[in-house]
Amino acid sequence: MSLTYKTLAISFIGLFLFSCSNDSSTPQEKDDFSYLAVTSSGEINKIGNNSGKISAYAQFEGTQTTTINPGTIVSNSEKIFLTEHYPPNDKLFVFDKNSKTTASKTLVYPKEIKGDEPTISSLAWDDNQKILYGIVIGFPYLGTFANNSFLVKIDPTTFEVTYLGLNFDQTVSLSTFISNKKLYSSSRTETFEIDLENYSAKKILVNNANFTFSHAAVYSNTVYCLKNKAGNFGVTISKFNLADNTFEDFLANESLGIMLPNGVGFIDKTNNEYVCYMLKDGFFELVKFNISTKTYQHIKLTSDKSVNNSIFIVDKINN
Repeated sequence: MSLTYKTLAISFIGLFLFSCSNDSSTPQEKDDFSYLAVTSSGEINKIGNNSGKISAYAQFEGTQTTTINPGTIVSNSEKIFLTEHYPPNDKLFVFDKNSKTTASKTLVYPKEIKGDEPTISSLAWDDNQKILYGIVIGFPYLGTFANNSFLVKIDPTTFEVTYLGLNFDQTVSLSTFISNKKLYSSSRTETFEIDLENYSAKKILVNNANFTFSHAAVYSNTVYCLKNKAGNFGVTISKFNLADNTFEDFLANESLGIMLPNGVGFIDKTNNEYVCYMLKDGFFELVKFNISTKTYQHIKLTSDKSVNNSIFIVDKINN
């Protein structure tokens, strides 16, 4: 297999279903603002918040479209980050939202990171420390290799990678988030809580059971995410309470889909909405779940060209 990204695709790619409510309101076509979204091919698009219209905004310069790792697409107020793996190296790309320019550099891993082809599986932005945390998989071709995940931090300006002295037994990191100086990393089977002060890791139970998530976004001390349905093919929108490690599912009897289980989620804090790119009845749609009223809307996405099947919402911008 020629590309590590394709090797990891066994863990990355899947189709999950959950459904939209029949009482969803029909939105007006006029857009108040747009969501900023990144595709797995490195395109940056705008999506109208009411129309669902996708239009071109910018492009990460210099990326190879088949080697981008969607689990590394993260954003802050000024930048969007992602990595691509072109064997045997990882390259970090940084897109400046103001100038619409891209900086990039091949990452050099410390010698402590062991493996045949170390590959970043996920990234998370720490807005307090102004750094990136990454989880590097040492042996991406050996899914059962013990202690295969290495915690690193990356300076977004110099691109310097620092190993933080922690490796732990997670085969792949599909989705991450940071809250209260802890990094949470989820695979298909388990979630690790990583203490960013003493650099320790432990598996966690939520509602006294194994818990996995995808497309997570933090809102105060609560996380909204997508979670696999128990015993069913599909996911629900879930509220994960970090104070007591409990969760609450919403729309559990509904049926929508996502193409990729890895990557970040997005909360529009102005409108109290968890916003996600979904599949419904064979169409790609924008789903907006109001975390206050527990109601939601779904809007069919349209584009002048084919709609990319992997879109990750990272921000909102004025029209």
